[in-house]
Amino acid sequence: MTHEEARKQFPHTWSDMVYLNHAAVSPMSFRVRDAVDKYLTRRALKGIEPYPWAQKMALETKQMLGTLLHADPHQIAFVLNTSDGINVLASGLDWKAGDRVLLNGLEFPSNKYPFLNLQRRGVIIDIVAPKDYKITPEQIRAAIRPETKLVSISFVQFLTGARSDLHAIGAICKAHDILFCVDAIQGIPHSAIDVERANIDFLASGSHKWLMAPEGTGFIYVGKRAQEKIHQGNLGWTSVVDPFDFVPHQERLRPDAGRYENGTLNFIGIAGLHAALEFVFEFGIQEMERQVLDLSGYLIDRLSSRGLNVLTPKDEHEHSGIVTFEMENPDDVYERLKSKNIIISTREGKLRAAPHFYCNEEDVRKLYVELFA
Repeated sequence: MTHEEARKQFPHTWSDMVYLNHAAVSPMSFRVRDAVDKYLTRRALKGIEPYPWAQKMALETKQMLGTLLHADPHQIAFVLNTSDGINVLASGLDWKAGDRVLLNGLEFPSNKYPFLNLQRRGVIIDIVAPKDYKITPEQIRAAIRPETKLVSISFVQFLTGARSDLHAIGAICKAHDILFCVDAIQGIPHSAIDVERANIDFLASGSHKWLMAPEGTGFIYVGKRAQEKIHQGNLGWTSVVDPFDFVPHQERLRPDAGRYENGTLNFIGIAGLHAALEFVFEFGIQEMERQVLDLSGYLIDRLSSRGLNVLTPKDEHEHSGIVTFEMENPDDVYERLKSKNIIISTREGKLRAAPHFYCNEEDVRKLYVELFA
């Protein structure tokens, strides 16, 4: 699939709208919309009872996610969103008073509140202060205490766009026998990730940002170490080995991550995610990453040349699609851009742009020109 063919899948590009806010929520392609329509039409006609054909679609979706993450699809489960997924881990471990969790000062609330909630059980939350809007493996290493039980970090930070060195942090966690959790929503599918090589024990992500799928269709990856340690707080009828034995009795939990799917899945959203992932693989993951890095790098260079303070690291090995920068009166700038049909966002008094793979250099140039108009 060519870039132009991919771009035509997004109807807003046919107008004068420039949408550069994919770190918040992405538009849906025709492919995703049509897949959801097809699912709903089938349910309205002769496919009223979606089992087993919808389960087959769900398994295919897990297989594509497994390819994306370099993971066994049986280690993947569907959840509502990132917060819902991280809560599976946070609420499922055997915590005792004095245990510690290591976070950092750049995290989005999805990767904070599930762990802050553990303070009522005596768990201590340590926060690593960012340096130059980044968190380094060395800072993580220095902050680890003998009582540290878990480290959780975003693959790509929502505010600064800084990409975490997951391989280095994962190696540190493994050496200290600490669980390693990753919030991946701002990094996939456009940034390569390998959960096995990075020693990631648990990963959670929603699908409505860079994956460009419907809201409410999140997923988790549960590694073997995490699976052995989690005693899930919630149990449902599909958590067991034989969910279609409807007579309640003591039943064995499923041995895979499917045990965390406590009932009927969001098949409508999964239909959209299935189509979105097909789109990703058809375009090419490496090609997608290259396009995103080229666009974000172009914007970083142009903004820096005008003397603006760009929070996002310039080295493309340290950033992804998010570009955050400072200007005077950011709310006024945002509203002016919006009036010109150029959509970015404001975060904590800063401006944040996030171009995706189907965007082009002209989109980014329009933003740059209007910023200084």
